[in-house]
Amino acid sequence: MLGLAPCAMAERYTVTDEGGFGNTGRFIEFADRFCCKSYEIKYNLKLDAAGRKVEDGSTLELTINKNDGSRWRYRCRAAADSKSMWSNVNSLYGQGLSVLTECRIDPRRFARSVDMASDLVGEPTLVFSVVVQEGKARAGVHKGFYFLAANEIESGSMNQYSNKEPDPTNLGLLFNSSAMAYPQHPYARPTLGFLR
Repeated sequence: MLGLAPCAMAERYTVTDEGGFGNTGRFIEFADRFCCKSYEIKYNLKLDAAGRKVEDGSTLELTINKNDGSRWRYRCRAAADSKSMWSNVNSLYGQGLSVLTECRIDPRRFARSVDMASDLVGEPTLVFSVVVQEGKARAGVHKGFYFLAANEIESGSMNQYSNKEPDPTNLGLLFNSSAMAYPQHPYARPTLGFLR
C-alpha cells in the first residue's frame, strides 16, 4: 500500500507597512526629485512554509502619496504563469523565515507616476521583505525600488537610480517605515519641510 504525504496548507498573513523614504546616498534622492511624500503597502501573503514558496493568489499592493495630494497605486499578483512577481523564502537561524518578494512594475504605468516617457524609466521593480516567526508576520527592513537599466535610461534623469543587473540589494528608492524601531538609523531621514 502506497502512503501519500499530506497536502501542505498555505498559511495566510496580511502585512501592512507605511512611512517615508530613506537615504540611498544619491546626490538627489528619488523621493525628492519626483515629489514622493510617503508610501503604504498591504501584502496578502499565502505562504507554503514547508515548500518555501509564496502561493498563487498572493497580492502586494502599493500606494505612493505625492506632495501635491495625488496618489499612485499598483497591485501585483502571484500566479504560476506570471513573470511579474516572484519571491525568495529562506530560513533565518532562530528568527523564522525571510520572504523577499520582487514585483516588476509595468514601465508604462510607472512612467505616468513620475511624468516621464515609459522608455526612460527602465524596468521598475518593487522589493518588499517580510519576516514570519511563531505564526506572525511583520514587514522586514529591506524594501523599496530598484530600476533595471535599459539603453535609454542611461542618458536621462533616472540613470543615477538604475542598476545594470537585477539587484534587490541596490535600491534606488528606499522605504523608511514609520514603525522603524531605530529612528536614528542611517536610512532614516526627515522629509524637508518645504517638500512636504
